[in-house]
Amino acid sequence: MVQVVAAIIPRNGKILIGQRMPEQSHPLKWEFPGGKVEPGETPAQAVARELDEELAIQVTGAEEIARYEYTYPGRNPIELIFFRITAFKGEPENLIFREMRWEPPNRLSAFDFLEGDVPFLLCHTGFMHSIKMVEPAENEFLASLEAKSKKPNPFFRAMANRPEVLKAFVPLYGAIVGPGSVDRRIKSLVYLACSYANECAFCIEANTPGARKAGVTDEEIQAIQTEQDHPFAEPERAAIQYARELTQTAAADDTQAALLEHFTSEQVVEITLVAAMANFTNRFNNGLGIKPDVNT
Repeated sequence: MVQVVAAIIPRNGKILIGQRMPEQSHPLKWEFPGGKVEPGETPAQAVARELDEELAIQVTGAEEIARYEYTYPGRNPIELIFFRITAFKGEPENLIFREMRWEPPNRLSAFDFLEGDVPFLLCHTGFMHSIKMVEPAENEFLASLEAKSKKPNPFFRAMANRPEVLKAFVPLYGAIVGPGSVDRRIKSLVYLACSYANECAFCIEANTPGARKAGVTDEEIQAIQTEQDHPFAEPERAAIQYARELTQTAAADDTQAALLEHFTSEQVVEITLVAAMANFTNRFNNGLGIKPDVNT
């Protein structure tokens, strides 16, 4: 059976990954550096040779951390062997990849990895990565979105599996969450109330900076998280409690009346749309295991 080695190279909390060339098999897939074990080589020797050829580094320390068999469709089984590189000499150079990146472990789910690497990602990095993450090169609209934010967005990359949905989602999101009849601060409070109720780490991380810009303090964010609503003014408290009940019960029998005391019909509809959008994104992220990047 053919053996293939893969190198996990950590540095400052990040891991080195590379993207395959368009003309290679599995074009544009991401992978860990490595390759086939040649006749007469041990896996440890192979990983050292491959890293010299691919990155111009000399391995001085490596430990095997995983191995399993994997079969690509229409091919014979291979044995994948993963090594953690504990020490090396030299500075990694990109000698073979289309692109090379250092990424934190919790960001690897944003990249479209070789299918054979997915079991390793699932077992050893704690991600759900059972769906493809679309690359910007495959979707012009996705590329334009990431060009604006200047960083990969796993939410958009996952949704880009349905490109027509991604294209429709962005203006809908803007129409609901953007300027309207309801103050931006209240919209932020509603979005965070739903996201904390659903324990959606991605949405909490994504919406907290905007909430701060809208005037929500860290103490108020903590109050939403712990469901201590007394620091808020009555209209804000009504909106938060309405959003939380709608999230938890899919109804708002106990809180709708209080909401109507403080807001017009147009505003109640807008608040409900914000809560609905928050629940949509919460469930999308939680269902697909999309997590925030702790380094952003």
